[in-house]
Amino acid sequence: MVLRVTKLIPSLGVSDIDRSVGFYREFFAFKVVDSYEAQGCMSWCWLRSGEAELMLQQLSAEQQIRLNPAIGQSWVIYIRPDDIVATHTRLRQAGFPVSDLVTTSYRTRECFLTDLDGYELWLSVPGAKGNGDDEDEEEDDGKREEEDDEDEDEDEEEPWQVRR
Repeated sequence: MVLRVTKLIPSLGVSDIDRSVGFYREFFAFKVVDSYEAQGCMSWCWLRSGEAELMLQQLSAEQQIRLNPAIGQSWVIYIRPDDIVATHTRLRQAGFPVSDLVTTSYRTRECFLTDLDGYELWLSVPGAKGNGDDEDEEEDDGKREEEDDEDEDEDEEEPWQVRR
């Protein structure tokens, strides 16, 4: 009997978890669905946006190993936003050095940026006949979105701001 994986959720070590949560919330509509606090501060969280999930873990200064290139650049996270043009525009307006939008030879619209901890994010949306475009994907039943709306934070400062 072969067992299958039912879900794969990346977990990223970050230098400032509040700033990272703010970034993923602001630009990709992630919401915190679970978290753990240590000494009164969030040290781990599970985020969700639609069907996408991501975990973040606060790294201590000792855990933040600096490699050349940064460890976050040794692999890539693909994100498929609902509207890649609007997401690209918002990221640029916020000061993130996001690449130009291009259409690849395999008919996918893509752009690239590095998040606040050096992880490379590839925003990618397949064309109508591109690979990976599941025309028969089921629509989200909306239950998660209704639950997530209860967590809406009120007028908070944007900790994701690009630091110069």
